Amino acid sequence: MELDGEVEHYGFAEQVAAARGGWLQGRYYSDEGETVADFLSFRSVFEINPFEVGASHAKERRAFAERKKVVERLLDVRELARRAFTSLSNGEMRRVLFARALLKGPAKLILDDPMGGLDPSWRERMREIINALRRRGMEIVAPAERKIDGKPRNRSGRGSAKDAPVLVEMRNVNVAFGHRVLFRDFSWTIREGDRWILRGPNGSGKTTLLSLITGDSPRSYAFDVTVFGKKRGEEGSTLAAVRSKIGMVSPEQQVYLGETPEALLSAALAKNPKLLLLDEPCCNLSPKSSRRLLRRISAWLKAHPRAAAVCVAHRPEHVPNGFSQEMQLNFNGHVNL
Repeated sequence: MELDGEVEHYGFAEQVAAARGGWLQGRYYSDEGETVADFLSFRSVFEINPFEVGASHAKERRAFAERKKVVERLLDVRELARRAFTSLSNGEMRRVLFARALLKGPAKLILDDPMGGLDPSWRERMREIINALRRRGMEIVAPAERKIDGKPRNRSGRGSAKDAPVLVEMRNVNVAFGHRVLFRDFSWTIREGDRWILRGPNGSGKTTLLSLITGDSPRSYAFDVTVFGKKRGEEGSTLAAVRSKIGMVSPEQQVYLGETPEALLSAALAKNPKLLLLDEPCCNLSPKSSRRLLRRISAWLKAHPRAAAVCVAHRPEHVPNGFSQEMQLNFNGHVNL
């Protein structure tokens, strides 16, 4: 892969810029818009005016085509080509953004939390890719404190009693996007005091599952989903009523609302929620800030034993203390409890 001598950046700032013009729940309402293939095209990557007259960029296009073959193989972005960029999961979006940075052929690449949002297998693969790029002569700059994963946190804790009140009940939920099956006859019960860890590869449906609880996804009205004793569409089940009892922290909120994880957590806990949804709460935080945030979450949960919580995390050290129940999502609708 040839290098053209430029400097490129990859990280959260680039994700925010790429998502500009979108909205928080947009990924659940439409799979239309700029596709990944469009986003990674020659014209898009180099921001060429589509009405430009004269220049053919023939030499640059040939170099780009060769570079793209390598990048597509390294990052498996061809499998995402037909999907709308805004419909991607956080981890999938980060992969595509990394591909876009590489397609410019930079001699120097500045990385801000390059493993952020990636599942364990992709974190390992990203390390291999970065090392390979260094061997090819690319200068890689990354904050030292974000290179190594920490140790697992204490997972001791208890699940709720079997007769504890039910907060969320899902029955026989089926979700698919084209040929991509996320859930098949999926059922899940969350009771008062439950502390669930939700794991799974990028794109396996973790955030989509939470969107069925919050009502961010309109699909929640098509399924048998009961939240706080009310089915979707039933009197008293308005989104405002449901969300007033739910606190949430997610990377999508960071991207579209422009808030930090600390600010999002403050807003979530101010509700004194019955259900706390933590979708990668430490995403885009340094290890020191992550530990401080997790201590705050752990203290709040300990002081509110009846509150339920669900934590989506790719790294074991990003799970607060006291979580003892675990669900692993896999592709094609398979779930392990």
